[in-house]
Amino acid sequence: MDKSKSAEPVFSVLDPRYQEPVREIFGLNPRLNTLEGKTINVINLHGGNEDAFESIAEGLKETIPSCNVVYFRTDGGFGGGPMTDEDWAKMTNCDAAITGHDF
Repeated sequence: MDKSKSAEPVFSVLDPRYQEPVREIFGLNPRLNTLEGKTINVINLHGGNEDAFESIAEGLKETIPSCNVVYFRTDGGFGGGPMTDEDWAKMTNCDAAITGHDF
């Protein structure tokens, strides 16, 4: 019997590391120094928890009367249906946003 050949399977281990492509990193937008005179969207994704989101919007408006607080809900995004063009237009037309969902 030839001892140079094994009856056991032979496995090769490959190095799973690879060179990641260079990509540009976009950080978070800087924090606003004030909410005075700013438009703040309170966005309720998927509906649900209306009382909580409405309370946040009302409390923000009471605390900073000069800011424009816009509350709205959408059924799109995450596990819901697709976001509509109208949803995206509302979501991006503000200085800051507070978002959340019902799960």
